[in-house]
Amino acid sequence: MQPETVNARFAPRRKCRLAAFDLDGTLLNSAHEVSSEHRAALQELVKNDVLVVLISGRMHRSIQPISDAIGLENPIISYNGGMVKHATTGEVYHHTPVPADAAMAIVNECVAQDLHLNYCLNDELYVAVRNEWSALYECRTGVPATPVGDLRELSGETPTKMLIIHAPEELPPLLAHFKTAYGEALYVTQTQAEYIEFMNPAVTKGRALTALASQFDIPMETVVAFGDSYNDETLLKVAGFGVAMGNAVAPIKACADYITATNDENGVAQAIWELIL
Repeated sequence: MQPETVNARFAPRRKCRLAAFDLDGTLLNSAHEVSSEHRAALQELVKNDVLVVLISGRMHRSIQPISDAIGLENPIISYNGGMVKHATTGEVYHHTPVPADAAMAIVNECVAQDLHLNYCLNDELYVAVRNEWSALYECRTGVPATPVGDLRELSGETPTKMLIIHAPEELPPLLAHFKTAYGEALYVTQTQAEYIEFMNPAVTKGRALTALASQFDIPMETVVAFGDSYNDETLLKVAGFGVAMGNAVAPIKACADYITATNDENGVAQAIWELIL
């Protein structure tokens, strides 16, 4: 697939100071790995004094090994922006958890509807029982799930994120229901074909990236961001230049400034060399 320029408002000659990369469907290929081409391109950015930031809906502990393998020593934005934590020092820049009452409302509804729910608290993954859905998540992220029998026992806690995993063909009406019922109290979004995620309503990737760039005195017009799924919309919109993957969903392609090749065709590396290096 050939890259496609959508909007030329970003001049490649303008120096990029921060590059932000979504993981699943973007930096990671279909085998959930960082290709040697992507790793080399990111390392070249570091050599050119670009702050490379990994930004994902994943838990911090799931992103950390990827960051280490690439050789990054920068802050990581995890939980769709719910946490910003340094990869090497462990310093937490921001943490915005789900309010306890809203969290328990989701837990109760999942119990009533017999839906599988991942409950992320203190960067640990809790589930009611281990099943095919927890196994899928463990396989994709490398994070083991701890079964607690009844998630209602966590009443009063403030998780960083909660995640329903369900059959893709049954997800659209579920997503519509939860957005209607909880859209004002929570940030509700789809991040994978099987995932509905719940975060604090103040949390988005775009807000987290904007706050981090400000902390490093980096103007947003010098920021380039890469993404592929619905939760990347705010990320691409706040960046000076937004790159959508060739495999991105239609709304992400529509708001991007540039469409590169797919994640399995090293689209991130292609765009880095075309636009930045």
